[in-house]
Order: sequence, then structure tokens, then C-alpha cells
Amino acid sequence: MTDIPTRVMLVDDHEMSRRGLEAMLSTVDWVQVVGEADGCEAALDRVERLKPDIILLDIRMRGLDGLLCLEEIKKLNHPTAVIMVTLYNDRRYVLEAIRRGAAGYVLKEASTAEIIGTIKAVREGHLAVDPALLREAMGTVEPAPTPAEAAKAKAESFALTPRELEVLRLLAEGLTNKEIGGRLTIAEDTVKKHVQSIIWKLRAADRTQAAIVAYRAGLLEPQNT
Repeated sequence: MTDIPTRVMLVDDHEMSRRGLEAMLSTVDWVQVVGEADGCEAALDRVERLKPDIILLDIRMRGLDGLLCLEEIKKLNHPTAVIMVTLYNDRRYVLEAIRRGAAGYVLKEASTAEIIGTIKAVREGHLAVDPALLREAMGTVEPAPTPAEAAKAKAESFALTPRELEVLRLLAEGLTNKEIGGRLTIAEDTVKKHVQSIIWKLRAADRTQAAIVAYRAGLLEPQNT
């Protein structure tokens, strides 16, 4: 392995996640964390200036999400390998990340050894991806999803359950908890718990902001009937 440190940049909108990754990477002398960003816009600006070899990119962020950010990074003049960091081992999003040029992915719950191993593999020019997933990603392109299917997939990327997505759609229409409960035939208190969970998962301040985030993220496309 070359003595030149591998320059790594961390992109995650949660400071705790960035600090945790930084602490893990500090355990090896061949990795140098050269910078970080809490969103895609800041990351794109810093890539050109800091010229990292590898970016650890959160797949879910406020604003431009990780998959779209990956596309923008790949358009830059500076060639940078990107490792996606995800909380959920969702095969579809991993496949999409590979198709868009990701060199690998790691789970946020991965051990220090696993994360370091992934970076080492990418540093050496390998794809840190399960061979079966790679074959699937490079195989026949799947048909474009319908708007409802796309909305469902995006909802799952936020870890929203099917019921929470139903509540979110009605919330975005301006219905009260009581009205949502009547429409879905569930208790008002149950609706309240769903709304609280939705707000937390979308990282919103309140139900109004949750609806705005949902529209911007494409979560509210009409369902097939």
C-alpha cells in the first residue's frame, strides 16, 4: 500500500454521524479526513477545493439527497470515488447507487473494521459491492417505475411505513388528525403517533414542514387505483 494518505471527505447532515466516522478513521494512519459537509451544495464546492480521493456520502440528507448528490459529484472535474453510507440495507437503493457510479456502500451500523475495509478496497481500485448486486445493477435495466411506485420507493427510503404514507398524504391535504382517523378508520390517538413518527423521519419541525418536505421529495405522487 502506498505511503501517501488517502484523502477522505465526509458528507452527512448529522454532525454526530460525521464525528463518529471521523473517530473511526482516525485509527488508521493511511487515511486523512480532509474535510466535511452537512449537505450536497457545500460538498460540491469543497470537492473542487479539497480534492478528496474518496467521499463517504450519506444516502439520506436534507435538500438534495445522496443519490442525486452522487450524480452531481460524478459531473465534477476532479475524479472522486464515492462510498454511500446508509442506515438501511435497501437493495433497490444500493442498486441505484451502483448504477449512478458509487464505488461501494456501508451501513451506518458497520464496525470500524468493516468501514476501513471498504475504504481500503475502494482505495485499491476495487468495487466494494456484493458481486450478485453488481451483476444485477449492470444487467438489464428495470422498467421505469410508475409515479405511485416511485413515491412508494422514496417513502421507504425515509423508512416510512405504508400506513404512515397514507397518513402523510391526508396530512398534506390539510386534514386534521380526527379527519384522518375517520378516513382511515383508526383512532385519533393512533393518527397522532403516526404524525409524530412522520415528522421525526422527515426531519421536519412540524406537520406543515413535513408536507413541504414530502412534496419536494416526491413522496406524494398519486397511488394506482
